[in-house]
Amino acid sequence: MPIPALHRLLRALSLSLTVALTSLAPAQTLARPGWAGSGMSAVPWWSHAVAYRADPRGFGGLHGLASHLDYVHSIGVDALLLTSLSADAKQPIDPALGTMDDLDAIVRRASQFNIRVLIELDAHAPNLAETTRLWLTHGIAGFHAAGATSEQVAGIRQTFGSFAGQSIIVGDLAAIGATSRTGAPQLIADGRPGTQEKFSAATIRPALEASLQMAGKGPGIPLLYSDGPGLKRSIDRYSDGSHPAEIARALATMLLTTRAGAMLYYGQELGLRDAASPVISFDQPKKNEQPAAMSVAAGDRDPASLLNWYRQLSALAHSNRTVGTGETIVLNHDDQNVLAWVRKPQAVSLATPAIVVIENLSAQPVTVSLKADMQRLHLKGSFLRTVMRSDNAMGGMHLDGMTLPPFGVFIGELRY
Repeated sequence: MPIPALHRLLRALSLSLTVALTSLAPAQTLARPGWAGSGMSAVPWWSHAVAYRADPRGFGGLHGLASHLDYVHSIGVDALLLTSLSADAKQPIDPALGTMDDLDAIVRRASQFNIRVLIELDAHAPNLAETTRLWLTHGIAGFHAAGATSEQVAGIRQTFGSFAGQSIIVGDLAAIGATSRTGAPQLIADGRPGTQEKFSAATIRPALEASLQMAGKGPGIPLLYSDGPGLKRSIDRYSDGSHPAEIARALATMLLTTRAGAMLYYGQELGLRDAASPVISFDQPKKNEQPAAMSVAAGDRDPASLLNWYRQLSALAHSNRTVGTGETIVLNHDDQNVLAWVRKPQAVSLATPAIVVIENLSAQPVTVSLKADMQRLHLKGSFLRTVMRSDNAMGGMHLDGMTLPPFGVFIGELRY
């Protein structure tokens, strides 16, 4: 065959192969422009991620979840972690939840929202490698491999090499003992700060410091959580009977404004309680009627709702460079039951000021001074300009004396 004709044939075969592979490739494994970690950016998409852990039963099954991904997107999440899919080892999806086609629909639509879909992976299941490859061929972007050994994690990560895109593993604290970074989970589910028995500065602060120490040294980035399967809902666990919403806002702030990532459990953004139906209500109220409590409609309608607080926190975490990447320095005000931390950018300036987060974890108003803390950290400033606050007050806060209401939260830029 003449050389020019051979070249034309090879180009045609190459084009045909590319088209065929593209048509078969799951949506989430393709490099998509604008996606952090798609190959178009050096910053991994999971480096400061917000994950949303959902049992499809809470949405009426996989089909219901697919139809409400716009709601999940509105919370500002980077990943959707599907839990409790399998009824037994023989079926990857419980027929009561839906079919693999329903899962494929979730993956496709989630891609349109720049949301990665992750799966809970049973580390003790037979044929773990085969199961991993099955999910990856359907566009799953990673796994939560609770209880997996370092050898299993390394094996799963080795499987990723056969698929395009940046796939991840969410391990648990037991996986920290992995022998190398290449064999360790990229994210580590860490419930220490969010599952303490008592909601107080003296118990949460040391746990938060331990988590953030791991965030700075590796081997993986902690993914803080407060709620999940097998746990009593945090809004019931920590409620004092008088300030459930205020406490929930303080907890949400701790999860979403540190250097760690966050893993939310479906319904916690609505204040869903243990005694309530585990299914999220998307019902719209009839004319002249109020929406049902803890429904999406109720959260949407009230600008001060817990749902909108989560949305604002997630937007802040994604849009503010200091909140996204700055160092986290936890302050000790346990004696006043105040939890506070500073988010310090690499270069503090008027354009990129330090950000301070303060939470009153008591049922009484508290006045706290952070002037000595700022001096010790060599940070210039005399007041905090409001970024977010959980009360209706206006104006900033002076470092010499800041008064917060019961379980009040204040986030401010350090100014002078």
